[in-house]
Amino acid sequence: MIVNKLIIKNYRNFKEAEAELNDSLNLFIGENGQGKTNLMESIYIASIGRTFRQNSENELINFNENKSSVEIHLTKNNYKVIIEIRLEKNKKKQVFINGVKLDKTSEMIGILNNVIFTPDDMKIIKGSPVERRRFINIDISQIKPKYKYLLNKYKKITTERNMLLKNYHTRYENKDIIGIWNDYLVNTGTEIILYRNEYINKLKKYSGDIYSNLTGNKEKLDISYYSNIGPVTDREEVKTLFYDKIKKNFNNEILRGTSLYGPHKDDLTVKINGKECKYFGSQGQQRSAVLALKLAEIEIIREEAGEYPILLLDDVLSELDNKRKSYLIEHIKGIQTIITSTDYHELNALTRNFNKKIFYINEGKISSILD
Repeated sequence: MIVNKLIIKNYRNFKEAEAELNDSLNLFIGENGQGKTNLMESIYIASIGRTFRQNSENELINFNENKSSVEIHLTKNNYKVIIEIRLEKNKKKQVFINGVKLDKTSEMIGILNNVIFTPDDMKIIKGSPVERRRFINIDISQIKPKYKYLLNKYKKITTERNMLLKNYHTRYENKDIIGIWNDYLVNTGTEIILYRNEYINKLKKYSGDIYSNLTGNKEKLDISYYSNIGPVTDREEVKTLFYDKIKKNFNNEILRGTSLYGPHKDDLTVKINGKECKYFGSQGQQRSAVLALKLAEIEIIREEAGEYPILLLDDVLSELDNKRKSYLIEHIKGIQTIITSTDYHELNALTRNFNKKIFYINEGKISSILD
């Protein structure tokens, strides 16, 4: 899979910009605040239909405009594909594949797979369980289309069930139907748990090997899946544990008015040499752990989809020391990669042996640099 061309119109600070990309390496150089991350975001949103930043879709549209679009031309399995995202203020976004409008945004997932690495990804280690669940959910959704459907369904189930719990003693009919919503919660939640367990087992293998190589076999990275249901085994056992948790804690759920058990409470534990990285890892160890997780993502997508994803590195080299920079650069050979940076000379030197294109971004405008 190769992205051949990117066309942006009225997207954030870009009025109208276009770039024909190299099938190996593309460097986008510019000072902070000129649009480098916006460019990365435009590719990302054409991949999964949402931004990796916490913004409303209205904020993606240029301040002085009402409409915006992102168009990606790519080659996938020897076929030409055009993905177009159309945004309009206060309206739902529209997604077109080769000119055909999709009924649901989720239908685009899996066409353009990507792995993005930004300085904010340190939250995977340092942040709350919400950040780690988000990391897992995005990854699995790209390779398992049904998973995204299950997540949306589960969110609606928990919302409805929480309303029943809050009004359990004031509405008699809630006592008659709560069992039905318990079944919905357990059946859908179990499927999500099984998907996550399978993915995390693969992530554990790949990231462990990568981290070991990165540290010269001096340190061991281990990740594990935490479910508050209990140990994850087979489907029926998970369901049994799930129902048991609900039964034993139902009064507490009513008291608190919320569902206390299920995949919405899951977490991912990352350890180095047996100690939890979040609390005991050095800054360097935490960065190495995130790097290993991101590179592991690439390998899992390649294994599942049969081709490498697009790799987006948004100003992350400044966060890494020389050893980790060199390891990362060496690892991306054979993967179409887009890198943003403020430092042209260092990045050009690091990638001197690559076939590449170099672009300059300034005030939302893209121009080519002759290497």
